Amino acid sequence: MNFLVVLLFVGTVWGYPRFQNEIPNGGEVPHPCKINFVWRGVGHLNPLGGGDRNPFGLDFAKAGRTWNKSLCMMDSDGDGKTNGEELGDPDCVWTKGSTPAVTVGISHPGVCTPYSDPACQVANSWIDCDVGELQCDALNEDGMQNITIRFPETVVPPTETNYYCMLFELPTDRDYHMVATTPYIDNKEVMHHILMFGCDETNEEITDTTLNLPQHCGMAAHRQCTTLIGLWAVGFSGECVHKDIGFRIGQNGYRKAAFQFHWNNPLLRSDFTDSSGMTLYYTANRRVHDANILMIGQNYIAIPPGQEAYTVEGTCTKDCTSKKLSDTVYVTRALNHMHYMGRQQRIEQFRDGVKLRDLSYDELYSYDSPVLHEFRDPIELRPGDELKTTCTYRSIGKDRTTFEGDGTSDEMCLGFLTFHPAQNIQLPYCTAWKGIDLCKMHTFKKDFPVVDGCNVHNFQNDTHPDTIRFSTELYSRCQAFGPCIKECKDFLMEERRRNNCIQGDIAQMFRRYAKDSKDYMEFWALIDSCNAEIALDSVQCGECRCANSSRVCSDGGVDGIEASTPVVCFSLLIYMSMMFN
Repeated sequence: MNFLVVLLFVGTVWGYPRFQNEIPNGGEVPHPCKINFVWRGVGHLNPLGGGDRNPFGLDFAKAGRTWNKSLCMMDSDGDGKTNGEELGDPDCVWTKGSTPAVTVGISHPGVCTPYSDPACQVANSWIDCDVGELQCDALNEDGMQNITIRFPETVVPPTETNYYCMLFELPTDRDYHMVATTPYIDNKEVMHHILMFGCDETNEEITDTTLNLPQHCGMAAHRQCTTLIGLWAVGFSGECVHKDIGFRIGQNGYRKAAFQFHWNNPLLRSDFTDSSGMTLYYTANRRVHDANILMIGQNYIAIPPGQEAYTVEGTCTKDCTSKKLSDTVYVTRALNHMHYMGRQQRIEQFRDGVKLRDLSYDELYSYDSPVLHEFRDPIELRPGDELKTTCTYRSIGKDRTTFEGDGTSDEMCLGFLTFHPAQNIQLPYCTAWKGIDLCKMHTFKKDFPVVDGCNVHNFQNDTHPDTIRFSTELYSRCQAFGPCIKECKDFLMEERRRNNCIQGDIAQMFRRYAKDSKDYMEFWALIDSCNAEIALDSVQCGECRCANSSRVCSDGGVDGIEASTPVVCFSLLIYMSMMFN
């Protein structure tokens, strides 16, 4: 999971995003001196947009705020490269909505580059390259201690997205509260974010011999290290928690932790190494409460290309919070998280169906400059409350669907709520997959045997009589990856009338995980082997009457619609097929 960061963002500008559509790679222009930053307001002095214009912005306005050959061939910043060369349209042939000829290695048409060139220093004197230092009163407290933990120098693989993890030991001579962290960044070219997870050794001590040795890890740092207790990402100077809380480490807290590094290497260079890390600030002067972080949001994302605004929602439902929260908790900060396609995000709190407040609202979201929403007076979150996360994306210029994933070219829709007391929430994750509460599928499946109309417990139990009957009939009647045969189609049509586990969102979720098991893949291939034939029958008889059908069908229709032309029936056939898949 990519967790992102926090800079205080003052003021909001909505005007500029629409102008990104008017120029090639308008949402992907890099900052010239802040590695891995994107300059969102390409025509403005402010990287986030709004206010005075830079040289390219002035030329863009004179061109009627449209991309044409004249503007493309200009060299607005005077660095010897045309605007088209800098923005990935060297031949000046790009049209709005299309994919530019070049999408990597682009540069800013309003900033003299390369930025380090002495000839550019005067022209670029207005640009701020400073990330800033962490402002945290706790760092000056008497008795505050710190320790810096880093990866040993490690070769960065020549692939775009890399996740590497390392276990390490925390101070254990007594109990402490960790109250702040600052980054130690060795290679700004590749370092995108660092997550720190506390390790639970309550039932099993971690005795891995991989302590202090970086390992390729995907998204999982360690099976016992799942609680997020620290984070850093591009643009973040560090973090400082609320004055009344801290993350407990030591004898009765986390004795070990794990770093997860996300290296972003889009140029696929093989000569990079990195030995980044964090400085942890901790004190024996413990705060009033132990802290933790709750992750919420949506785990299913499929953003079509060419969308100006595409919305995804995920709800941590009252059913889940009633089980996860043993008592009231208090939220001290909220953080939104999407990737580079993200444009707007909101986290709303509901109680008894009535909205109480926005816990966060980024009207203009920036992956490089996220906003930390802090609450001096903590927000009360009770069992039975609902938390709705809404994410809006822009996919103009994309030529294929973007899915949820780890890489920066994928997307996410997550929120992170720092809360206390830590012990009042079991397993601080409350996300959805489409409209399905994942807490019901995993953490509390005994309390919620039926999810989306499917008795998940029985369906996933190989020894349950219903499952045995279904599987026996399925394997005896159907052919995986083969033609649909009559006995299979008849069986599946009957099963779909009474078994919600093989249709709808719940079936789609089961299919998603089928790729991890050869047997499971075959199982779903059997279930899907007659989809087209079943859909065709549903359209021709009982669902609608097609003018070109030779069969005698009963009256009726899909939602009261009777199809009278082959075109309408074909559309309904596609619709029915999608419903079954």
